[in-house]
Amino acid sequence: MAFKTLIDRIGKSKVVLSPMVGYSDSPYRRLCRSEGSAFSITEFVSTEHLFRSNPRAISLFRYEESERPIVFQIFGNNPEIIVRGVSRVLNLNPDGIDLNMGCSVRNVSNSGSGAGLLKCLDKSREIIRRLVAETGLPISAKIRLGWNHDSLNYMETTAMLESEGVWAIAVHGRTRQMAYTGKAEWDRIGEIASARKIPIFGNGDVTSYADAMAKVEKYGVAGVYIGRGSFGNPWLFSGRDRSQLTYHERLPVILQHMDYMGDFYGDGLAAVLMRKQLHQYLKDLPLWVEIKAEMFSGKSAAALRSTLLRMSERAELVA
Repeated sequence: MAFKTLIDRIGKSKVVLSPMVGYSDSPYRRLCRSEGSAFSITEFVSTEHLFRSNPRAISLFRYEESERPIVFQIFGNNPEIIVRGVSRVLNLNPDGIDLNMGCSVRNVSNSGSGAGLLKCLDKSREIIRRLVAETGLPISAKIRLGWNHDSLNYMETTAMLESEGVWAIAVHGRTRQMAYTGKAEWDRIGEIASARKIPIFGNGDVTSYADAMAKVEKYGVAGVYIGRGSFGNPWLFSGRDRSQLTYHERLPVILQHMDYMGDFYGDGLAAVLMRKQLHQYLKDLPLWVEIKAEMFSGKSAAALRSTLLRMSERAELVA
């Protein structure tokens, strides 16, 4: 079966960069993959836009070979549109397709996509069944515990997904109503992992490699997706503690990220997009207060690079 091939290619790593709009683009996926992320998952893309062959949507599936295994994450609520939309990008040769059933953003979930699919499991079943049958690729899904705490249907949802042939399920330990408030309920994730025979990946509130490994040990999950905890911290995937890294130790990785961004987006756009990344990389260092304004006014990646290199000597004085 196709999914077994994907499992064999993942290797021993237990940590995965979670798909996140605006962060898990190709440059950052490349960086995290090189640091030890088990495989790569794209930002989610609307199958409605794929069906219409929208160039912007298709461009979100650009990737480098070094990112493989590469999984395309999609969202939508119409089985026919989803399958036909995915068919438009199979020529890009992804290693798998992931159906987003967990996005809590209102304009997505209220339209019946993302976490909205948790309210309609018959439709979700049809989508998964057709993706498995018609793509020939390993299919996975990312879910939440339910729409709210009055409709916790994670056991029913995961049983359905397993029976329809997904190779893995990622579970964010919150409901749609919770969004990112409160705490992820890892006991429920562990309940799922103990009941299913396929790999279950946990997600929610993990901010370090050590914490991820502790979750694997305690809850029996196959691995851990790390989202917000990975912002500006690709070292997490290799088990290094960013707080212990000096400016000079961080700089080579930051510059590599900047190079990837320039190659992918072009110099001008790379500079704009890199600003938020630099904030995440350096916000815990005293130096950031001094260079923040200059970084946010930089109009090219070359200008940002020049500032970073120039501040290297200064970093020794304020570290």
